[in-house]
Amino acid sequence: MLILWDIDGTLLRSRGVGLRAMKAALESLHPPRFDGDEHDLDAIDTAGRLDPLIWRELLAQRGLDATDAGHHAFRTTYGRLMAEMIAAEDPVVGLPGAAEAVAWTRDHPSLVPALLTGNYPETGRLKVAGAGIDPDDFAFGVWGFEAETRRGLPPIALARGADHLGRPIAPHEAVVIGDTPADIDCARAAGCRVIAVATGRFDEPALSAHAPDALLPDLADLDRFERTVAALLEIGG
Repeated sequence: MLILWDIDGTLLRSRGVGLRAMKAALESLHPPRFDGDEHDLDAIDTAGRLDPLIWRELLAQRGLDATDAGHHAFRTTYGRLMAEMIAAEDPVVGLPGAAEAVAWTRDHPSLVPALLTGNYPETGRLKVAGAGIDPDDFAFGVWGFEAETRRGLPPIALARGADHLGRPIAPHEAVVIGDTPADIDCARAAGCRVIAVATGRFDEPALSAHAPDALLPDLADLDRFERTVAALLEIGG
């Protein structure tokens, strides 16, 4: 059975390093031509969004075209700048209980933890490692460049999990854990279970309005987290 972990706001906070590195990468590749030609990060809703879609929206702000070559250049530059910023600033903070919850899913004989995120693999792994969690604790990742929308990520996870386990995985055998309505929506669209955690931008009432299967204030209480997963998947603790 699969436990599909979101990264930002669920496992960690990165103090805006991702968006700052994105802006720096874009302005390195496309220097502003005049005052007011800069990217407006505040105008973009990034909660639960895929990084390639954020890149496209930032380009559109300045009337720039999105191309495959441009995407490759952005992704390479973005990854390099984020690595430099993380090394210089140490901005990533693991959220309370996150490392312990991941370790429990890793060690449980019935569970396979994986990442399901809007990040690119190179930047997502940087953040996870910066939070003190080994990226290799996850059997695989499903990343933001692999689908057109977040709803496209869980079906990839189910197929990848089936390859990992050597058997088909039904949607109800997978639990998405995330902190945004987009995490709840993508799980629901795929028929997966979902645990929402109010450790990101959305509080418990805001998440409850989207009807997750379970809602936790955080991951700090490991026993509560274990009971929640066990009840959803009908497994032993």
